[in-house]
Amino acid sequence: MDKKLRPDFLIVGMERSGTHWVAGLLNAHPEIAAFPFLPFHPEEGGNKIGEVHFFNTLASVEGKGEEVYARPITDWLIKYNKIFAGLVELKGRIPKEEFYAQALGRYSEYCDTQREEKKIVGEGSPAYIFHLDFIDTLYPGIKKICSIRDPKDKIVSWYFSKMIRKGDETIPHITEKFALEYLEERIVKEYEALLAYRGDVHCITYEELSKHTATITRGMVEYLGFEVSDEELSRMIEDASFKKQTLRDGKKERAPGEEDAKSGLRKGIVGDWENYIDEGFAKKIDAQVTSLQKMVFKKYNIKN
Repeated sequence: MDKKLRPDFLIVGMERSGTHWVAGLLNAHPEIAAFPFLPFHPEEGGNKIGEVHFFNTLASVEGKGEEVYARPITDWLIKYNKIFAGLVELKGRIPKEEFYAQALGRYSEYCDTQREEKKIVGEGSPAYIFHLDFIDTLYPGIKKICSIRDPKDKIVSWYFSKMIRKGDETIPHITEKFALEYLEERIVKEYEALLAYRGDVHCITYEELSKHTATITRGMVEYLGFEVSDEELSRMIEDASFKKQTLRDGKKERAPGEEDAKSGLRKGIVGDWENYIDEGFAKKIDAQVTSLQKMVFKKYNIKN
């Protein structure tokens, strides 16, 4: 496959851990295109595709199920502006190798449209963290970036995304049941996926990105094979700032911490969990994930 017609890197997760911010920062580099860098709004014009969920949808052909967040291939008939719709009828009618070749061609061409005049392009979805080995069979050696966040803040962010932003009022506040289910069904599995993977992933934390934005951003740029001047770095950080992103997303500029509970870019801060989770329950959450987190941090040489 022509290298020009393929993504050059992927943002592979974790969920509710700043993947849109990572994409926004990288997309602000003069030679790097990254998408999506805004939350998905299917009801609005101009942002109709969002995450294309390519690899976790294609994984369903391999028999992967909901336990690894694989999506049915029939999604392609109605979602993502139907850019993959023509492939659905081919499943089972042509050899799998040929089907994959056509799917990869369509996906790579779409990525290339997002590249525009930049040298490299990357796409992302938090669900890709569960399909790292599968991705490598399709794009051997492709670079991957993963953002990791304090599980307690992830739980709060997921609550607002699932219950408040999407209008589900069946759980009026963050209960232990809600938190522990998300911890066990998603967060623990994310850490386990990183531990099981034998390849390379450039891992960062949301907390370090928030505290040392310039240093962490420069590290990501260098991982992708580029340099960045101090002037360019400052411009990238400004362009991907919470104020700029909220202005693009909702037509209203907000400062970090200024809440819009209905937005996918809700607050953009570290430690918001303290407003919703008491100290005793926080310790219970930490106890369930700390050992996994330490192993992941050691394996990927993550500073926190």
